[in-house]
Amino acid sequence: MAKLEGCANCAKILLIVFNIVFFIVGIALLAVGIWVVTSPYNLDILSILDNPILESGAYFIIALGAFIFVVSFLGCCGAWMENRLMLIIYFIIVLLIFIAQLIGCAVIIAYKDKVDAFVTNQLRKTMNNYEGEAAENKYSQGWNALQVLLECCGTNNYTDWMDTPWYGNNTNIMVGGQSLKPEWPATCCKVDNNLVVFEGKYPTPNNLTYCYGVGVNEMTRDMYLNTEGCYQAFEDWVKSRALYIGGVGLGLAFLEIFSMVFAICVCRGAGKDD
Repeated sequence: MAKLEGCANCAKILLIVFNIVFFIVGIALLAVGIWVVTSPYNLDILSILDNPILESGAYFIIALGAFIFVVSFLGCCGAWMENRLMLIIYFIIVLLIFIAQLIGCAVIIAYKDKVDAFVTNQLRKTMNNYEGEAAENKYSQGWNALQVLLECCGTNNYTDWMDTPWYGNNTNIMVGGQSLKPEWPATCCKVDNNLVVFEGKYPTPNNLTYCYGVGVNEMTRDMYLNTEGCYQAFEDWVKSRALYIGGVGLGLAFLEIFSMVFAICVCRGAGKDD
C-alpha cells in the first residue's frame, strides 16, 4: 500500500474523523434504545399507538445504532487501509442512507395531515382500553405514564375521558369530603416532578381535591389540572426542540455528503498509487 499525499491524504484523515463521529452517534443510539427498553413504562407509552411497527421502535433504534456502528467501522478501516473495495461499499451504503433520509422527510411532509389523523385516531382508540391508575395492562400504564410525563390529559383535551368505557364504569369516590364520579384519571393532575415515572412509579398529585374541581371554580381547578391533550402536548414538545432536531439532522446530512466525497477522493488516490 503506497502512502497517499496531498488532498487524498487530507481526505483520508477527515474521513476517519467523520466516521469516528458516526461511531459515537451509533453508540448513542444504542444507549437510547437500550434505555427505552429497560426503563419502566417507556414501551407502554409506545404501545398506546397500538401499532406493531411503532411498538418495536425501540428495537429499531438499537438495530440502527448497531448498523451505524458497523458502517462507521467499515469507513474507518477502508480509509486507514486505503482499501478501494471497502470504500466503494461504504460509499454505496452511505448514499442509500442519505437517499432514505430524503425520502423519509418528503413522505412526512407530504402526508403530515394523514399522520396527524392516524396518531389522533389511534390515541382515541386505545383510550377505550384504559382501566384505571392502578391497572396493569399496557394501555392503562402507557396512558398514565404519558399523561404524567407530557403533563397532558386525553387525546385532544381532558373531556375526552368522559366518552370512554372507563368513565362509564366508574363508581363514586370520596374526594375532599365529597362523593363524586371522576371524569378524568388522577394522572391528569399536575405534579411537582413528572420524571419519576422513569423510576417506575406515579407521583402524587399536587392537590387531587382541586384537580377534580371540589370546592373551587373552573379557573382554580385548571391550575391543578392538565387540560391540554396529549397529541398537542407532544407536538408542542417537538416544536420546542425543532431547532435542535433540525440542526442534528442537517449536521448528519452534511457529514454524510462530505464522507461520500472524501471516500471518492481516497479511493481515487489509492487507485492512482496502484
